[in-house]
Parts: sequence; structure tokens; C-alpha cells
Amino acid sequence: MPRSSTPDTRQLNVKGLLIAVGLPVLLVGALVATLLGTGAFSRESQGEDASLWLWTTQAGEIARVNGLTAATDVRYDLTDAAGNAVQIEQTDSHLLLREIVTGKVSAIDLSTLELTGSAETVPGEGVRVALSDEGAFIIDQTQGLVNQVHPATLTPIGEPLQFPAGLTGGAFDVDGKLWIGVPREGTIVQIEPEDAGAKTLATEVVAEPRQELALTVLGDGVAVLNSTVKQMTTIRSDGRRSVTDVELAGPSETADTSPGTIASVTVTDPPSVITVDDDSSKRFATGATPSNLLGASVEFHQRIYVPDGAAGLVWVYDLDGTELDRIELDSGGGPIELYHTGDTLFANAVNTNQAVVVSSDGNARLAEKNRDDVLGGNVPPTDDEDDTGNDEGDEEGETPDEPVDPEAPGAVTDLTGVGGDGLVSLSWNAAPNHGAALTKYVVEGAGKTWEIAPGQRVLEVGGLTNGDEYSFTVTAHNAIGEGPAVGTSPIVPTSALPEAVTAVEAVANADGTVTLSWPEAETEGPAITGYRIESVDSDGVSQALADVTGTSHTFADGALEYGSNYVFTVRTLAGGAAAEPSPQSATVVPFSAADAPGGLEVATVSDAAGTVEATWSQPANNGRAIEKYVVEANGRTVEVTEPYALLEGFGDGEEVSVSVTAVNEAGESEAATASATTVAIPSLELAVDRTGTNWAYLSATVDDGGGVADCTIGGTENNYDRELHGETESGQVSQFSIEGACTMGTFTGVEGVTYTLTVNIDNAAGTSTGSVTFTLG
Repeated sequence: MPRSSTPDTRQLNVKGLLIAVGLPVLLVGALVATLLGTGAFSRESQGEDASLWLWTTQAGEIARVNGLTAATDVRYDLTDAAGNAVQIEQTDSHLLLREIVTGKVSAIDLSTLELTGSAETVPGEGVRVALSDEGAFIIDQTQGLVNQVHPATLTPIGEPLQFPAGLTGGAFDVDGKLWIGVPREGTIVQIEPEDAGAKTLATEVVAEPRQELALTVLGDGVAVLNSTVKQMTTIRSDGRRSVTDVELAGPSETADTSPGTIASVTVTDPPSVITVDDDSSKRFATGATPSNLLGASVEFHQRIYVPDGAAGLVWVYDLDGTELDRIELDSGGGPIELYHTGDTLFANAVNTNQAVVVSSDGNARLAEKNRDDVLGGNVPPTDDEDDTGNDEGDEEGETPDEPVDPEAPGAVTDLTGVGGDGLVSLSWNAAPNHGAALTKYVVEGAGKTWEIAPGQRVLEVGGLTNGDEYSFTVTAHNAIGEGPAVGTSPIVPTSALPEAVTAVEAVANADGTVTLSWPEAETEGPAITGYRIESVDSDGVSQALADVTGTSHTFADGALEYGSNYVFTVRTLAGGAAAEPSPQSATVVPFSAADAPGGLEVATVSDAAGTVEATWSQPANNGRAIEKYVVEANGRTVEVTEPYALLEGFGDGEEVSVSVTAVNEAGESEAATASATTVAIPSLELAVDRTGTNWAYLSATVDDGGGVADCTIGGTENNYDRELHGETESGQVSQFSIEGACTMGTFTGVEGVTYTLTVNIDNAAGTSTGSVTFTLG
């Protein structure tokens, strides 16, 4: 159970649950039945089981946590997925995943867990997906484009809506309307998905242009934080509008969606919370310390929940700021993310196997995401492995879930062509496969047909007549059939070509970018209008990447996948004509510094003096092998090649603060930090609990110093000869033994004799003694 205590823990992730890339096209069939009706991000699933898939970064797996029982009922390990994040949005019937590093969006049918569509977006954080029962969108926040897509196939529906660049938000309200913020205009926009394409329903002016806006969709209406003028505007679903000043004293975090009707803002430094209910605003301090792991707070059933990854807590307050609870969970030094579905709040520690399920009455229950007694854990043999003839068989009426039939692929996009001397060069982007892998592209034109591999998206067609117009179509095929044909505009081959680029230099930089440069092409011939960059990667995918006007181009960090091999060519462009491609560049592999080591734990070595040990999990290497780890501890530095370090030579009882960085060709990663204390010299105090005529019962208070302590009798002295008889009587012996490690017991001797008992206690750090004097009788 999570421990809750009265006074004497990064955001409500509507941007999507972060899970790993590489989700298979079809998960295990037994998983299907558990997924039906999950309603993971639907606010209409009040009566359902309110289950949610939660991600564990270091393990590289997702776990389905039941909101009613707080139990994990399914685990699924995603191969080579640890550390690679995607955005996920889910309804009862569909799941959308967007790979952050590649920009690829995939659609999964939750009735079959089959991949039903895919689309390409710009890599990086500037694009997000949004999903509700009413529709789906791909929102290019950087470009200012809002694209409605089919939730199953991801094919575009209608024309995209264009807004000024730099959008914020992008979440659905309870009525299935999408809300976005347009800071360059000072507006928020409500958008409705329709069969023919999205349309703008309303535009609300909430600020002056170019002010900093953060949009939160509430259970009733929306709230817009204007950090520039420190105001919050609330617009309810019935049209009521309120503008309230807020005490915004520092950097803030806001959720994109919140289940309640009260807007909540986390101020990370100084740590505090601001709540706004229409024209009423309150501010109260929290018990957190300033941290970038202090996440966006939300109001849930009249309580404010504040996730604090640094402390491993979710702080709980009432609306007046009185602390009600502290929900503890192991954050592993990473963020704690809040999600809501139905009438349940989830807190997920993405760096560890712990999550917490919070019910509407505030009851918090720990959910271990790594249960072994579930599907995907350490399960018993399957029926195929245990075919003894004694099986009870399927329950009557049960039949295997049959997958929905895949469909023919969708249309290719961005089909373009340029003319050369007696030839045309075509390029396009991949078509969605609609649940069945693409098998080929068919290109038709100039009286010919070409069938090419699905990874080839650049084709040069020769043998054409200069001056004639040619048009081409490209059709994607899979095992089911062919998709729609997409045609080019007329293309004219010509001998009037610009000069070709003679060489291309490609350099992968340590910051994750890739820089291309080439000498300017000779100007003889038609005027040069630009250059086209094409690439072939380690998977054999051939594609056109960019048209530029200068003689260099830098692909931003994340635009090219870490760890993949790329070679590049450049064509000189002159309007609709293109020169021959340049010679290929040398192969480059994009890379950047590795992620910070995960799950760092520093522990006392109980059987060695001045020693602690550190363990951690290997992070994503981001394109270059991890060469070593640099471990710093109280001013000392060691280098190791495995995720373990034994750190020696510190003082007794010394607190050792450890930081670990991973080093690859790009340099050091961010540090993971933790601490522990070395073994201290032990101590004990002896006492006499009670005595009898010839016995005494002794006890000890022991401080083992954090080590393994052992106790021995150091000696027993008495005054028998000197004080009682005035003569020597050798052989007067008392009886005493230690019952176990440092546990005292009954001492027996002679009535009237005074004894002094000495006990030695030792551990790896050293030895100390304790003594007690007493008289029997």
C-alpha cells in the first residue's frame, strides 16, 4: 500500500502517455479480451473499469492497470524499447501512437490490436496527436497546421486548417470539440471534426498578440493562463467568461486537460499552487522543494494533486491549501505523471515499476506494474507446451477473437517530379499500409510500368523526349490490394540543365544534428533556384529530404534517427529541371549524448568499512556506444564500463553523494544522483533490567552503525575475594553467555558479589565496548 500520512507526489499528461516505440502490429491474442472497453482517455467511461496502459521506461514495457482493483492485469515487453518515448491517445475503440524521435504516427484497432494505419509527421516534440470518439487530429504546433485524420487509417480528411506558427494545447473537451491556442494572435480556437473535414466553430480573444499562453481543457469549459500579464481567463461551456488576476511568482506548469472544473497551476519556484474557479483565485504554498520534476497540478473531486518526482510524492491539498495527504511512490529520480479516465486518477512513476490509483474519495492504492502472475509476467506453460490431454478446454461459448481484415493501403503523399536530360526524377512519401505490410509501389507513366520495393520512394525514369510533357501515377500495394493512385503535374524533360554538384560532405555533430555542405554548382546554363537533398538509410529507404536554396543544410537534432546510417546526394535545381545527383557522401550516423543513467541506487556495504556500492540501468545510447561511466563520489572519480561501481576509502559513517554520467562520443550525459552512508563504528549500552538472589537479567541498546555487528564477552570482574572473605578463593566463576548477536540474557553468580561485565561489539568499521556493574542479591 502507498503510505499516506497527515501533515507531521509531471503534469496531467494529456500530451499522451509516454510508451516505447516499436509496438508490434499484433499483440498476443490473449491480450485482446482485456482491452475491450478500456476507455483510457474517455471522460464517458464512468461506469467502466477505467483501466489504463502505463509505461515503465527502464523496463521497456507497458502494463495495463485496472482502476477498480488497482491491479496490473497485463504486461507487455516491447523489444529494444526502453528509453524510447511516444505519445499515446486512446478511446474505447482506437489507440494512436506517435514516435517522438521519428514523427511516425500509428493507429491500432483495440478490438483486434492490429495496426490499421500510419502517417509521417515532423520528428520531435512539435507535433502531437489528439483523439476522441468524435475524431482524430494531427497537430503540427510548430507549423500551425491542424489536420483532421481518420482515426483508423490516418488518411487526411479535408484540407488542414492553417494558423500562425507556434500553437499551444490541442485537446478535446467533453463535447468532442478540439481546442488549440494561438499565442501569435492572442486567441484560442474551438474546432469541430466533420465527415468532410474540420471546421472552426469559435475563436475567442483571450490576450494581446504574442503573449505567452497555456491552455487547459477543463471538465466544464477551458482555462487560459496568460503568463505575460499574470491573468487566467476561464470560458465555460455555457459561454460565461471570467478574467482573474493570479499571483504567478515564478515558472509554472499547467495541464493540457484536467478532470475537474477548477483550473490549477503549479509554480515550481517558489513551490506553490494557484487555483482559479471563474473569478475566484487562491494561492497556497506547498511542501515541495523547487525542482524540474515538480509537475502540473490538477483538481480532482475537490482535492488538488501535485506530482513531485524529486520527492517521490503526490501532495494532496484541499481547495484552501490545507495538506490532506502525501501519497508515496518510488519515482526512481524521474517524473511522476498524472492521467485521468472515468472517475479515476492515475499517478505513474515512469522510471520505476510503481503507480498509484486514486479513487474519487481520495483513497490511494499502490499498483505494482511488474506483477509476475499476469499475462506477460512469468506465466505458466501455454496450452501448446502442456498438451497432455487433460485440459478442461475453452469455456462453452468462447471462441478465439478473429482479427478484423486488413485493407488495401492508402495513398502516397507529396508526390513530386523534376525533369532532367531525357529523364524525370520522382519522389514521394510512404503510404499508410492499413494493417498489411506494403509489398511494392507501382509507378505508371510514359507508356511504362515500374514495380519497386516499398522502401524505395525515389525513382528516375529515363528514355524520355526532351520538351514533351509527362505525367505519372504512383500506387501503393499490399497483400490485400492496391491503394488510390496519385498523379503528378506535367513534368518536362530538358537538356537545359544546371551544373551538377561535385561533392557532398556530411558530418554528424555531437549535438544530434547532421550538417551537409557542398560547393556551389557552376552557373553555366539556366539559373539555379535551389538544391534537393536525397538520402538512403540503413534500412534501404531512399527518399528526398529537403529542398534548400543555399549550399549547406543542417538537419536538426532528432530529424534523423540516432543510430541509423545515412548517405546523401544533392541535386541542383533550376525551376522544374534538375541536374544529375552528386556523388554520395560518406556514411554518417546521427548521435548525441546518451540519456542519463536510470534507476541509480547507492547502498551501504554492510561488511566493508568506508564502502558503498552504486548500481544503475543502462540508458539509451542515442547513436553511439557508451564507452564508460564516470562515477563521482565526495570528490573522488572512478571510471567503469558496467553499470556498477564499488566505492571504497571513505570515512566511517560518512555520507557519500554519488553522481553517475554515461559517456559516448558526444560526451557526458546528464548525471544521475543518489547517496548512502558508510558503516560507522558500532556502539552499545548495557543495562540491568532486574536482579535476583544470584542472578541478573541484562539488556543492551545497540547501534550497529549500519553494518553487521557481532558481540563478544570482553571480561567479568568481581569483588568476591577482596571484600567478602579477605582471603583468596580462586575459581569463583560466574555464568553468562550471549544469546545470539548482541542479545543479552541472564547472568548468574554469587549473592552479595559485585560484578563488572564488559561486552565488545564490532563490525567492519571497528570495535567498541560497553560495560555494566551490578551487585547480586
